[in-house]
Amino acid sequence: MSNVYLKGLNSLRFFAAFFVIISHGQISVWKLGFEKFKTLAVFSRGGDAVEFFYVLSGFLITYLLQKEINQTGTVSIRNFYLRRVFRIWPLYFLIVTIGFVFLGILYPKLTGQHFFEFPLWKGFLLFICFLPNLATSLYSTGMLFPLRTIGVEEQYYLFWAPLVKLFRNKLAYLIAVFIVLSYIWYYLLASGKFPFSATLTTFLMTQKFYAMATGGLFGLILYKYPEQYRQSLFAKRPLQWIVFLVIVYYYLIGYLGPLYPGEDILHFIMCGFYGLLILSLCLLDRPVVNLEKKPLVYLGTISYGLYMCHMLVDYILRFTLIKIHGERIGFGILMPVYHILLLGGAIILASLSYKYFESYFLRLKERYA
Repeated sequence: MSNVYLKGLNSLRFFAAFFVIISHGQISVWKLGFEKFKTLAVFSRGGDAVEFFYVLSGFLITYLLQKEINQTGTVSIRNFYLRRVFRIWPLYFLIVTIGFVFLGILYPKLTGQHFFEFPLWKGFLLFICFLPNLATSLYSTGMLFPLRTIGVEEQYYLFWAPLVKLFRNKLAYLIAVFIVLSYIWYYLLASGKFPFSATLTTFLMTQKFYAMATGGLFGLILYKYPEQYRQSLFAKRPLQWIVFLVIVYYYLIGYLGPLYPGEDILHFIMCGFYGLLILSLCLLDRPVVNLEKKPLVYLGTISYGLYMCHMLVDYILRFTLIKIHGERIGFGILMPVYHILLLGGAIILASLSYKYFESYFLRLKERYA
């Protein structure tokens, strides 16, 4: 079941990782003293790309759970969690360990200053308990900040698989109710309708479960209603082009001008666009854009490593440039060079991680799960 391959998903994973990487890279360029292009959308879409990851993840997991239900009549919670453990945990814990050694031990020795504003045992406990999003809500965590996304996904799947098993005969109703409730919950949180502390509100707002629930809806459509989708208006080429161009416009240029309905509502709408793009790539023989290209597929295959490892490359690169006074290079050269080195370094590190580290656990995933 876990060997299911869906067209376009790997390439979409890479593009999501790419926008996260360049957004973090540009922040480092700004920290080096070059604050140009702060208003350009292309350098500030890291958070949106994370939402894209959430939609992709919810889409695939719900699709696989529905497939398992159809094949076996139920959901094996044990196997579901084993698949998550073997895919996510090894690299997650490796990066957590590297981050605490690098920032908690080496950084103070090299600079004479503490990086973390919390006791190492306390922060480490939050990360190993898969509460990195709580840690980032309480403290500055530096290169470990992107790991909060992994915490959000693990928290979601902690209850999603049991719910799917419980309501396996009414999965469409479960998804519909959860989408409505999660959207309302997040909107009320963002609107400040609850008397929560700022820290608690920040933590709860990291849990963008509405995005994963939206992905789940499209995963269900893919498995149960593929022909209905192919015959629908959404599969027509004009609407496909609209979906694709809206996403490209949003990521490269900015908001939707007079159509901009408010930040939170716009995020909800974009999740729907992501789902439609995913469906068109997976289901249609001739989608408006073909992302099944070998280089993109490979980069998507190692996208988890790209996401997890890029901040290590970013910190080493920025620290090195500070030491050698790289700002003397000038902005016109520094910015493109920084992004090229960051992306190239992340690809190399992710490739090594996938080949020599992650692949071992992926084989265990298939053997035992």
